[in-house]
Amino acid sequence: MSAIPQAPPKSIHLQDLPRVNEIAVVLAANGFGHLLTLMGLTASLTTHSEEATGPLARRMRQALVQLGPTFVKLGQILSVRPDILPKDVMVEFETLQDRVPAMGFDDVRQVVESELGMPLEEVFAEFDPIPLGSASIAQVHRARLRDGSEVAIKLQRKGIERIIRSDLHILYSLAQLLEGRLAIPGLHTPTAIVREFDAAITNELDFLQELKAAERMARYHASSENIVIPKVFPRWSTRRLLAMELIDGMPLSQAMARLEGDDARNLAHAVMEATYQQVFEFGFFHGDPHPGNLFVTPENKLAYLDFGVVGTLTGAMQDTILTTFTSMVFRDAETLALTVYRAGATGKSARVDLREFIAEIERKMVKYYGATLDDLANTATFVEIVQMCTRFQISLPPEFAVLSRAIGLVEGEIRALLPGVDIVEEVKPYAQRLMARRFSPDRVAVDMSKMLVQAQGHLRDVPTQFNQLVMDLENGNITIVARDPDAARMREEIRAAVLRLSIGALASTVTMGSLLFLAAWSPTPFGIPVFGLFGFMFLWVGAGLFAALGIHVFFAQFLDLGAWRRRILGVVRFLSWRRD
Repeated sequence: MSAIPQAPPKSIHLQDLPRVNEIAVVLAANGFGHLLTLMGLTASLTTHSEEATGPLARRMRQALVQLGPTFVKLGQILSVRPDILPKDVMVEFETLQDRVPAMGFDDVRQVVESELGMPLEEVFAEFDPIPLGSASIAQVHRARLRDGSEVAIKLQRKGIERIIRSDLHILYSLAQLLEGRLAIPGLHTPTAIVREFDAAITNELDFLQELKAAERMARYHASSENIVIPKVFPRWSTRRLLAMELIDGMPLSQAMARLEGDDARNLAHAVMEATYQQVFEFGFFHGDPHPGNLFVTPENKLAYLDFGVVGTLTGAMQDTILTTFTSMVFRDAETLALTVYRAGATGKSARVDLREFIAEIERKMVKYYGATLDDLANTATFVEIVQMCTRFQISLPPEFAVLSRAIGLVEGEIRALLPGVDIVEEVKPYAQRLMARRFSPDRVAVDMSKMLVQAQGHLRDVPTQFNQLVMDLENGNITIVARDPDAARMREEIRAAVLRLSIGALASTVTMGSLLFLAAWSPTPFGIPVFGLFGFMFLWVGAGLFAALGIHVFFAQFLDLGAWRRRILGVVRFLSWRRD
């Protein structure tokens, strides 16, 4: 279970100001001063030049590297999110490496002894002070327990969690400053992205989560003859220290260049079989199977290492992947559109035009018309689907993005092991198993049973729900409101028509009255035609009312007081913003 991300802060702490200034300087130096302007930090924090050269993606990667381990991890996590980043930025972020100089052995000893609560020599018969590998968050050492077990000890760097927590606090604060000012594809916001990163990095900092993932993967592959999952040692593992069986062998990156013939083919099929099982049978897959995390044992077995990134697929997610694949094979755009729509999430105010969405999918299918399984299995296909969903405000679960990267890595490894071989023929048995599994009698029977059970539950609840509805209506607890998007316009038109009728009636009455006064023209004893004067006055009033009626009929669109008020307020806001 992932740790709950911390609550976003309301403001930047005083002790964080030096780090904020450092971030501002790095962003400005790499040509991202406009972000500082959006956050209101330019004037107060930096006056450095914003001159920078090179493509945007490269400058973004350079900025992350210069900002340190937290930001490098942020880039690595975003490198698998085609729903957030464009393709060129994703490719650039995939090259991010967080290798740093190793901790000194004194710090290593301190971390080990503080975590285990006992001297290092009482736990280990041997402990190699030179690490096998060193990264920004952890480093790995070879060791041997007192019982003779050869182990790899993964320990967290001293003080790294405090640094990451401080940077996370700053990232939350900066993200809040960008809320509403920076447009991000799909349903994502700056704060939501930082929150996802918080959950991911919190999980990675807790080595007990990795231990549980390794134990779970070992249970799933217990009966496999070609897959090795290293044993973990819970007794000697904590949140900051993980003891795992040391696997003898070489990284897959080296094996791909050395193996050939049947050995290479068997290893490639071991990778394919393990991936198929993890995705479609276990619903639990290794999220970062790059060639450095896969080892080949002396017996040519495949060993998985580093379970810091794993993905979990629910039954609904597996069905979505199956339906997506079969829909593309049979060119069923409507089924694919509805499947993706149900699998994703949309904003409260977002309205998905299903007709246009289906048409867009049909256009994609025309592009892949006649495509082979090799083409459809290409990672670019999935990336295109995810980016298309983003345009329609449909956000797919993050597990799909992690899976797409994992499949892409596996695909590259298979091609390297089997150069010049028709991948379609190699993948075909797994595709056939997939189709047979989808349409097998057992699967159809299970689906029908689920539908009947769900229908039975809904039908059983109908009388109770109907009685509750009637009671609420009788008690006045339900208010029925009908909303018509054209109702407001109709009300305005009716109001304008009534006003014109009223003006017309009044003008006619006044005019007729003026004519009566004029007809009764007779001078008074003093020689003044009083009735005639009143007649002329009412006649002018009537003419004015008729003129007002004509103006309202022909120029009504310019007499909307609400519109004039909005225009004036807009001008006032613009002038005040320019003055600020």
